[in-house]
Amino acid sequence: MNIKITKSTYKTKENKRAIIYDCSAKNYRKKINTGIFIEDGYLNNPEITLSIALNITLEKLKDKKEDALSKYLENNWSYAELENYLRKGIDIYSIEEYVKNDFVKNKNIITGNDYFNVIRVFKKHLNKVNISFNDLLHNNTILEFKLKAQRNGVKVSSVNSYIKKIGVIMNQAYRDGFITRRFVIPKYVLEPREKKLDKVLFDKDKFIDAINKSDNIFQVQSLSIFLMLMVCGGMKPSDLINYEVHNNYDKNDLLGSMIYDNNSFFLKFKKSNKGVIFKYVKLNYIKIKIIELVKTLFYITHQRKYPYIISSYSNQFKIFDFNIEKENNLYRNLWNFYQVKIKEVYDLKFSDAKGIYYEKLNEIEMNKITSDILFAKAKEVELIGYEKTKILKENIEKCEKKISRILSVNELFQVIINKLIFLGIDLNNIRLEDVKTPMEFSNFLLKISKYRRGL
Repeated sequence: MNIKITKSTYKTKENKRAIIYDCSAKNYRKKINTGIFIEDGYLNNPEITLSIALNITLEKLKDKKEDALSKYLENNWSYAELENYLRKGIDIYSIEEYVKNDFVKNKNIITGNDYFNVIRVFKKHLNKVNISFNDLLHNNTILEFKLKAQRNGVKVSSVNSYIKKIGVIMNQAYRDGFITRRFVIPKYVLEPREKKLDKVLFDKDKFIDAINKSDNIFQVQSLSIFLMLMVCGGMKPSDLINYEVHNNYDKNDLLGSMIYDNNSFFLKFKKSNKGVIFKYVKLNYIKIKIIELVKTLFYITHQRKYPYIISSYSNQFKIFDFNIEKENNLYRNLWNFYQVKIKEVYDLKFSDAKGIYYEKLNEIEMNKITSDILFAKAKEVELIGYEKTKILKENIEKCEKKISRILSVNELFQVIINKLIFLGIDLNNIRLEDVKTPMEFSNFLLKISKYRRGL
């Protein structure tokens, strides 16, 4: 028995030929289509550069041929058994394999999982077990995906996002040599995104109503988290996990030392996930009390099952201590849960906190350098040599206090404390800031244990 890998004599409308197994023996010959098509002239022309994906596919075909010959001889197969084995084909090199083996090498875990999910979504709506590069290079595949996804209830914005991300994968594959031509998203496929004209408005009275109509600790906890995100510089949920705590006395942060007085504590976090500019927030009395409240509530709700996610009592101003990338499912589940809880009492998303903070900041008059710092536009190098640091510190202090007054932070904090008392959770005599030793921490946990009943 002899098996050759060659091209079909027939050409498709796209000027492509099928790769076939040409099986021959005495008084026997059979040609079996592998289901793989290549442009005319590719297979037997050494001067044509093949894509890495096609090379991998050809190697798989060769392995399949050798395996078929071996099994044919060892098992004394009939011609029909040999043909059936070859017709089963191979698993061609898929986009999923590329993402897994190559694309995610320089990506973090969260980003990698995000792109894996894009592949899963495409497979689901295209009803395919595997998707090859050629599938997506075909002109109609992206349009087919869009129509089927929308028919299945996927939002236009999500469809646009999936298509753009598959474009990122495909064009990285082109740069890596896995495909020989660029992937182009047809202009008519992406629908223009509707601009959100309505600003997120913050109504103190509605927030108080939301606190008052809360009937469990989780709803109050979600509102406490939102209050912290809002007053602490417009944080995102990921900032609540990742922010750093600095003491200006240590002088280990140049910008922080320029804008805050000695021995001041301040929070530092990235303005955006992909950016390199940091947002700074000085800790004053009310912000410290809100952080203590949020941390205490997490000790009540999560100390039993998830003690490892809460920062040590000795790290007074830090609430969480876990890695979002390594514990991504935990992170997503945590914020999905609390997003549901806040929605039960008030029509807010945690992501609204940033917009509300910056909207209120826009209402305050300030000079350019103060504005650049508070809006997280200033870079350290731009402030080196700035002489009026004393005035700058005073201006920033005034603006941060104005924001707290505009947002009625003190009043909202007290309403939350009163609501917790109404729910049977009195935190007035429980002060986490007083916990300095393991014994004191043990006593603290003992005091709050009575509030865990029914959780």
